[in-house]
Amino acid sequence: MKGQRLIMNDETIIENGSAGYAEGCLWLKLPGYTMQQAAALAFDDEKTSRVVFQYGEMSDTYEGFTNCVNINQDYDGLVSVCMKKVSE
Repeated sequence: MKGQRLIMNDETIIENGSAGYAEGCLWLKLPGYTMQQAAALAFDDEKTSRVVFQYGEMSDTYEGFTNCVNINQDYDGLVSVCMKKVSE
């Protein structure tokens, strides 16, 4: 597999999406998403309870991130979502 993608718990695939974990936050980058689409995804626990980030031949799995704490759109239009675990 080349490139990268996110696979959500309900098997929704976001091509060219990415995920990164830092300081208790899981940041999801959602290319091609609007703020409204990102909000619908971020506030759906069934989708975010498990996120697999595939990149090349490797992957990282993140579980339990169901609390959306931030949705951001940068100057280039890329939408990012910050998720935390409910217990944090």
